[in-house]
Order: sequence, then structure tokens, then C-alpha cells
Amino acid sequence: MSTASHLEAGGLLLIADASLPAASLEQVAPLLAQGMVGLPEASASPATPRDVVLFDGVLKPEHAQWLRREPPALLLATRERDGGPSQWEAQLLGSLLREGSMLPERAEVVGHPLRGVVDVQQAATAVGMAVESSEGSRAAAGLAADVAHEIAVNALLDAPVDAQGAPRYAHRRTEVREVAPEDACELRYAVEDGRIWLEVVDRFGGLRPEPFARALEGWGRKVKVDASGGGAGLGLRRILEHCDAVAVRVVVGRESRVVCVVDLGDARRRAAQPKSLMFCLHEVRVGG
Repeated sequence: MSTASHLEAGGLLLIADASLPAASLEQVAPLLAQGMVGLPEASASPATPRDVVLFDGVLKPEHAQWLRREPPALLLATRERDGGPSQWEAQLLGSLLREGSMLPERAEVVGHPLRGVVDVQQAATAVGMAVESSEGSRAAAGLAADVAHEIAVNALLDAPVDAQGAPRYAHRRTEVREVAPEDACELRYAVEDGRIWLEVVDRFGGLRPEPFARALEGWGRKVKVDASGGGAGLGLRRILEHCDAVAVRVVVGRESRVVCVVDLGDARRRAAQPKSLMFCLHEVRVGG
């Protein structure tokens, strides 16, 4: 994909893709700087800045190549009328590059421990009810519950591996009703400013950008089933279609943290609306 311009700012290399005018980077840099406040990289000026690709938010198959960079580039939508990213997405970007939770700092957070399939179902139901109690649409409640179910199942059944790195449950999903206590995790969510934020964390750090890249390569076409990881490969596509933003932070071998943001409004043409997709991969250094 050709790019129109680049601008380095605060440890980020901002890249405007072909969907944006070259002047857009100068306009969005101050907003992104606000989101980076308190970020160590912002003051340390790392030798290799993190690539942030700003685009119109319309995902296309050619965006897959950005996720295959080392490290993966972060795809940030410019959904606002002035041609810039939203403030909440700028803040999400800043949270992604820090440590800890990516949920809104001032929002009330509800947690649901997950150890079994029943827990996943109950958590998804609670998410749908939270959307409706926050005056979200019934359709949005269904989408948010679907996203919650998918990311919870991924963390609970797909993420756990044994000492040799082999999946513990992924290839027998239909048989597993409950995982070992050490493999349990938690789904957390918060509602703020017309959106529900969903976050799940596993302790294995095995997520990689390639499945997301493959999902983008098939964007706009019928989903190809891929059961190589234990699932059917359909859940990730639904997650991307339903959400306004998906942010993933992986510390290899230690933690995978996934945050999905779903708008509470009308669900019409949700798959075609602007989306941000940001995958942040950290390799653990020996002795670090």
C-alpha cells in the first residue's frame, strides 16, 4: 500500500495512507500527543518509533501487510468530521502502549471470572443486559454479547498451552466444560459515552497478528474456515465486523490482552463503519 506522508512525533511514526491527504498528519499529531501523556516512549524518543497508520477507517484486504511488519503497525481510523481520530481512540492507543488495563480509567468496571463454558455464557448475557440498561439498542446488545462470548472463549479455551506449547483445550472445545484452575481468566467490561468496552486477559501470550492479517485479506468476501488453531476461524471475523475498535497487547509467553469497543447505537451496516485495529507485540528479552 502506498503512503502519502510520514511524521515522527513522541515515539510514533505517523503514516498517512492513500485514503488521507498529506496534511492530515500535522492536524492529528497534537491529539495523539495528548493520548501519549505519561507514556515512557514519548519522552525517551526510542531509536525505532512505533508505526501508526492513519486511514479513513475502511478496512481493506491490502491493510493485511501492515500487520505483518515487525513490529506490527497500528491501524488508527480517522472517523471524526475534521479528518482526525476520535479522542477515545487516541486514548486507547496511549493505553495500548502502556502496561495494565486498557479500559477507560474513570469508568465503572464489572468483572466476570471465567473457568467454564457456563461462565462464558453468563458473562455474555450480562454484557448484553448492560448494553440495554445503558439505553443501547437491542441489536447492539446482541453484537456486544457475541463479541464478549468470542473473546472469552478464545482466552479460556484457545489460549492455554502446556509446557511444550501444545494447546490444552483448543482441539476439543466441544468436550471441555471447565478448565484447570490455573487456566481461568476474567472478562471485564465498562460502559462509557455510548460505547461498551470489553477486555479479557490470558496468561500465555500466544496471540499473534497473522490470524488478524488473514481476516483482513478476506475482508468483504465469504469467510474461509480455518480450523488449524482449534476453532473454525469465524469468531475473529465477527469480532472485527461488530467492533469499532480492537486493540491487542501481547507480551510473548506472558500475557495476551484483548480490548474490543462496540458502539451502543444502531447496528445497521456495522461491518462497513470505520474501525481501528491495533496489535502491539512485545518480545520478552532474556533476563528482562
